[in-house]
Amino acid sequence: MKRRAFISKLSTSSSLVFMGKGLSGVHINPIPPFAYPEANLFSEVLNKAGEFMLRLEFLAFGTKLPQKVTLNFYKNKALLYKIKDYPFANHRAKVGDEGRQFQFQVGAAFPYIFAIWIKNPQPDTMMNFTLNGKDFHLSLGELVDKKELSIKVDKLQVSSNYLLDLEIGQLDPAILGISPEGKNFDIAILADPQGGDPKVPKAHPTRVKIHNAFAEDTIKRVNELPNKPVLTLVLGDLVDNQGEMAHFAAMRAYLKALESPILLAIGNHETRYQSTFTPGYKMDEFNHYFSAQKAMNGMEWLLYSFDLGDWHFIVWPDPLRENFFETHPHYFEWLATDLEKNKDKPTVFFQHVPSHPIGIDPLINYAESIAVKRMLLNLLTKRGNVRFVFSGHVHIPIIASQKTAVTYKGIKMINIPAAGYRPRAFGEEEIHGGPSQGLLVFSARGKVGKAFFKTVTEEIYTYPEEIPEFSKSKFPLWLNYKWELPSEKDFQNGDFSAGLDKWHRRYVYKENQTPSNLMEVREFGTYKALYLFSAKRAYSVPGQDRLPQTINHLCQAISLGKEPKAIGLEYCLDKESVKQIEAWAGGYVWLEGFIGSTKLLNMAYWLGKGTPLLKDRFSDHKAIPFLHFELDSKEETWKKAQLNWQKDYENQGVDVSKLDRLVINLGTWHINDGNSAGFGLYFTNIGLMDASGVSIVGEKPIKEMPIDKLWWLNKNMPFSHIAGEHRYIMSTKTKI
Repeated sequence: MKRRAFISKLSTSSSLVFMGKGLSGVHINPIPPFAYPEANLFSEVLNKAGEFMLRLEFLAFGTKLPQKVTLNFYKNKALLYKIKDYPFANHRAKVGDEGRQFQFQVGAAFPYIFAIWIKNPQPDTMMNFTLNGKDFHLSLGELVDKKELSIKVDKLQVSSNYLLDLEIGQLDPAILGISPEGKNFDIAILADPQGGDPKVPKAHPTRVKIHNAFAEDTIKRVNELPNKPVLTLVLGDLVDNQGEMAHFAAMRAYLKALESPILLAIGNHETRYQSTFTPGYKMDEFNHYFSAQKAMNGMEWLLYSFDLGDWHFIVWPDPLRENFFETHPHYFEWLATDLEKNKDKPTVFFQHVPSHPIGIDPLINYAESIAVKRMLLNLLTKRGNVRFVFSGHVHIPIIASQKTAVTYKGIKMINIPAAGYRPRAFGEEEIHGGPSQGLLVFSARGKVGKAFFKTVTEEIYTYPEEIPEFSKSKFPLWLNYKWELPSEKDFQNGDFSAGLDKWHRRYVYKENQTPSNLMEVREFGTYKALYLFSAKRAYSVPGQDRLPQTINHLCQAISLGKEPKAIGLEYCLDKESVKQIEAWAGGYVWLEGFIGSTKLLNMAYWLGKGTPLLKDRFSDHKAIPFLHFELDSKEETWKKAQLNWQKDYENQGVDVSKLDRLVINLGTWHINDGNSAGFGLYFTNIGLMDASGVSIVGEKPIKEMPIDKLWWLNKNMPFSHIAGEHRYIMSTKTKI
């Protein structure tokens, strides 16, 4: 009955939304524009403590190979206050000379960053350092005048700019009328309303109208809570698309109905997808967000914290834009300082993008990097006072929110279902049949905190006090790059006689019934073999955000000597996969080669169909080609393959003989849409072997993968939305 009542609301009070005649009678006022202040004077670049914050960025230049760096900062205790290095997707530097000498390697794709805090700065203050034995002198006054300075040394490019902290703050809740009586209070949290004005150019009008309707009812549920929340936090993606001002104006009009003060966190839809944050300290990409935030609560902050009762709260920015954290490294030091100041208070951390594993694509690449997650979690777990991390972004169903909730070193990590956006496809029906939209309530009772979720149809689901501990050793790819995995000179347990020991996995979400992904060791005739299987996720209903699944794979790393060897392996398709070889699904042997942390080889051998969507955006380099080859998959018989990967990857402008590490990934994938059948196969006897010449299966040479057997978005027609639905499988076919 509750679901029927909600549908009837959509057809009456929300009818204007669907007909496009307005926003449920909501009056929309334009938002006054706000611009992040431009720093023109030297005094205007100093932080709140009067210090000059300097950023240095190192990248390899004009080469694909990583470059060695020896960096020495001159000793001057009166000048240098603090130096912090942020390797991001690079090996951490060797540090010496009282924290002023750094030795590291850096490639061309992912920068190595330094943040430096300088006390008592003046325009004529010089920052002096040596780089690979050469002296350099950086004038702070000149840096302020030019916003950014850059030098090239041999095959290194070094850029410098100042950092600002105007968008960081400590909130006094009383200023916004947030004043709980005593130490017991509730906070309402809305994740991903993602609505706006359907008339915005290039908007997805049907999608926006649907999100608006759910967001409007979620707001009503907030106001109907028996314990009135002291505030409502929108946990990112307040608006759809790319932060257009009209979207903010529309959502501001909706949020005016809330009977509690509003706080905002930034997500990945409040800015342009192609946002840039350089040269200098470039913040204009956030001006629409700041304008809306200022109009709603007078704030203009991306990162802030506040206290209520016995609790401390931190709101962390997650715009999920390339190079955001690389250009804002000082946020991590602010967080460390804030956590230290409040180490005796139970703390709640809000972030839009989850730092714990969700277990489906695209939440591997469509998430923060391993480096960012690791830095965050190291800080959050250091003092033992952070009790909860709440996140959004996923549009997760309630059933999946409960199943993916984990405890990590004492922190309960919960991904919140959306307030407006329809749920992604997790392959199983919602607990109560749906809808999943609603709000989370965090209840503080003294120093005890609890959380429950309330749907728009008024079902209530309480998160348990005991949430399972997540094992990072069982799923090491959560917080480790593949080049960080342990390696041996040859593959270990290549015949799977010891189960999955020595092989490394990701966490993959498992449906309660009929799992869409399988990874297990089976006895197949006289063999023990790894069995992998991927199929379309079940429970295919309109409105779900379905995307291809490539996540079902495991991997192992080997150290390479002066004369790398070929790879030998055996494989066999299962009976049904032989019959369904034309389905948009397949299996793969994916090889990745590294020098240190720099990826210089990327190739896959496919069975069935393949997809270049098999990638790792946190280690891939655009200049390194992804090559595709085809393995014979016409029969249900065991086949022996000899992969002479060095020969197959020659003439790509990279000397792969210099690689020091090779990672092999064995997996299956599925397009997760349409009517394609599942795909399953077996692997065993993976090992190194002496070989020369071309790669072969049996005695037949392996050939390049035909283009008509590879699938990718926009292959023949643009990826688009039809009536709010993702449309992409048709892009595999010629438009009629």
